[in-house]
Amino acid sequence: MANNKTLFDWVEDRKSTLEEIEQTDFFALPEFVERNLKYPFFEWQKSALENFVIFDRASKLKDFPDIKNRPTHLLFNMATGAGKTMMMAALILYYFEKGYRHFLFFVNQNNIVDKTENNFIDPAHSKFLFTEKILQGDQVIPIHKVETFSPHSDGIEIKFTSIQKLYNDIHTERENQTTLADLHELNLVMLGDEAHHLNAQTKGKKQGELDLEVELKANAGDAEFERKGWEHMVLELLLNKNGNPGQNVLLEFTATPPEKADVQQKYADKIITKFGLKEFLQKGYTKEINLVSSTLSKKERVLHALLFAWYRHQIALKYGIANFKPVMLFRSKTVLDSDFKCNTSVLVVGTDSRIKHLAFRSQVFFLVGGSTHLEPCVSPDH
Repeated sequence: MANNKTLFDWVEDRKSTLEEIEQTDFFALPEFVERNLKYPFFEWQKSALENFVIFDRASKLKDFPDIKNRPTHLLFNMATGAGKTMMMAALILYYFEKGYRHFLFFVNQNNIVDKTENNFIDPAHSKFLFTEKILQGDQVIPIHKVETFSPHSDGIEIKFTSIQKLYNDIHTERENQTTLADLHELNLVMLGDEAHHLNAQTKGKKQGELDLEVELKANAGDAEFERKGWEHMVLELLLNKNGNPGQNVLLEFTATPPEKADVQQKYADKIITKFGLKEFLQKGYTKEINLVSSTLSKKERVLHALLFAWYRHQIALKYGIANFKPVMLFRSKTVLDSDFKCNTSVLVVGTDSRIKHLAFRSQVFFLVGGSTHLEPCVSPDH
């Protein structure tokens, strides 16, 4: 990589040059894409797609001489709420027009998969992202959720899965399920939501040893997901077809860019757009965030949060803000540090009755470490 230049830098420079010489048609979005989406793009979504189009249509990148000789692997860094799912829908249409028919949507958690399906496959759903009928000329393009891809499809086929499930599917052959051999016969577009955090530097076993590991358990830690699920399955076996020629594509989406230096280096030639929380705030499309620090004890911090939620509740009542539901999240790094959650209801009951009333009307959650499982701290049954 020349002069430590990132792919994002190159694309932004290229866009500026094309704008200066009035050749913006080079990165114009295909009409087929815009016409078949339910909603118009926000400015930053359009900019991100333009960056992608510049990369995709460039025959070579002088700062990245090898990038066009390998399967496409890009990362879209966009803040939560900035419309990453809309971007995915647009890119599905883009690649369909290029001839791709098989799309693999995977994340690290089943609950995220479940939430996303309706956005793509249910026209009656309020958050469906495509027009009621996807049209290519006069032809209606069907879009289906599938468990196994058909070898010949005229429409869009999407398989929704988790990294864990897909890993176990392709390593344990069963009837009517996807096999690795089946996937190697296809040109795939893989959509990965918030998966980059699994891509830390591989430790321990060599790559060859991973072929012997045939199960990825639901409670596997990040290191195991990284070794088996991400680097081995997604990058080696799928994107690169285990070393065989192919035209597979991997598109990642994240609200939080890589923090570790080695991961940043890996993604220097993959990040295609940057629209994080700071940029989202500057555009005025999300709430202003104020960070408040204190030296209070754990119990005092809980009480402080309850008082603040009570104050917000009173403001909502005063100004007639309907359906106002204060939410409080208590986070600790370890399970040991979280012991105070058992005393939360005692603390609430022992304070002013108005605070007690608020606690019963509020949603209070507890988060331990990096877990995404939320447990209620205060129950209306107490």
